Amino acid sequence: MKRFWICLAVLLALLSLSALAEEAADITPQCGIRVSHYGKDKEKMLDNGTMTMWYQPEANAWVEVTCPEGSPAQGVFIRWGKKPIDTVIQVPGEDKEWQTALEHEGMYFNEYIAFDEPLEKFRIRPLAKQDQFAIIKLQVLGEGEVPDWVERWQPFEGKADMMVLVAHADDELLYMGGVIPYYSGQMGKKVIVVYIAQMNGFRNVELLDGLWHCGVRSYPEMPTSKFKDQWCTGLKKCLSIWNEEKLLSYVTELIRKYQPDVIVTHDVNGEYGHGAHKACSYAVQKCILKAADPSQYPDSAAQYGAWQVKKAYLHLYESELGMLDFDWRQPLEAFGGKTAFEITDEAFKMHRSQAASGKYKVEDFGKYDNSLFGLFYSAVGNDTPGVNDMFEHLE
Repeated sequence: MKRFWICLAVLLALLSLSALAEEAADITPQCGIRVSHYGKDKEKMLDNGTMTMWYQPEANAWVEVTCPEGSPAQGVFIRWGKKPIDTVIQVPGEDKEWQTALEHEGMYFNEYIAFDEPLEKFRIRPLAKQDQFAIIKLQVLGEGEVPDWVERWQPFEGKADMMVLVAHADDELLYMGGVIPYYSGQMGKKVIVVYIAQMNGFRNVELLDGLWHCGVRSYPEMPTSKFKDQWCTGLKKCLSIWNEEKLLSYVTELIRKYQPDVIVTHDVNGEYGHGAHKACSYAVQKCILKAADPSQYPDSAAQYGAWQVKKAYLHLYESELGMLDFDWRQPLEAFGGKTAFEITDEAFKMHRSQAASGKYKVEDFGKYDNSLFGLFYSAVGNDTPGVNDMFEHLE
């Protein structure tokens, strides 16, 4: 009899573990969703697109969720349209008044808000009355293990192994190719991705979806209002628009802040000639030495210290120091056997605003071959032909 009870206890424990390991489902389609204003527009945050959003400029806005019976929610995944905002999760009280269950500090454009306990009915409200709701996509997660596709971003901590610095969202995929999935996802390097040109909320959401798919888990350096995106072909024109001194100061500060051993950036000629691409390449070339000199931009030197980059690579650069020709078609264990090319291509398709036109494609061949890089700067010697490793001589 004793053995029976022991076996039963073990069986129940195994069943409990199995239930805990079951992946949480997206129960949004089964939920009742109400909004405070503009009810006809609520579908814009419930569809599969990233180009529309429910925008609520009025004060006292809220989104109310009623879960299907027997399937409470353990959290919500929100893609913000304009900016991340601090939110309050409320639940109905005994007196029918809404009571605060938790407060969440908004930090990321794509955020997962985990509840302290499963909730059958709740409201999401801005913490500050002046904040405005702008939600591109709302997804309600049921109980279970949070799926891998739910982005749970972490702040970047410590020094970076690699900095990938590009002008626009999707440049890190189109022109840097498999660099990010290979070094971040497969090799486990700490990669900080930096975007320079200002973009709208849709592009910010897309770039986060793409980076997460590539294995990045530390939040990137997002575009700011410092550098307006404006089409031009000339380097001088772009530096005039952006203010060359402001750009060099900013890039120097980022290098000192993240202390990368390796930097990867655009082609000197801006790939297809975009002035913003040229300006990013120019800034990296100039700021490598500036970041190592404490007399240059002393404010950031005082805050972070000077930093000596070990190696810097430019896309398509012809260099006597070393040229790399990657094979992005090799299967990667970290991605279940998919190649760096496949992951990069899938990530680019998450940039729906850009991929939909068919104008741009991920290509590891042709005029803008994203597998070709040249060593522009090295403090550790020349690259060995055929090794094809940006971290050669560093490990």
